[in-house]
Amino acid sequence: MKPAKARREETFIEEIVETLKSVPKTRLRIVRDVVGALAEPVVPDKGGVRLKRRARKSLLKTPFCGMWEGRTDIGDGRSYARALRQGLESRGDTT
Repeated sequence: MKPAKARREETFIEEIVETLKSVPKTRLRIVRDVVGALAEPVVPDKGGVRLKRRARKSLLKTPFCGMWEGRTDIGDGRSYARALRQGLESRGDTT
């Protein structure tokens, strides 16, 4: 008999596969990069402390960097992010 944990993991994998079927083919490379980054093993130190992942790719070299390049509605990224945060923080306030 299989343990319950193994069945839950199989269910998660099946859900992930079903969700991936709906991802547009143009975005599958991004999904592959994210899954690859998550799958990289963490090397534990002798003292049990986790070290940095081996051969970690720079975030600047991933498809995420620059994905909003060329948008005319954003302008300066920092001020845009600040405005988004302020809007979320004040959401629900009646003042």
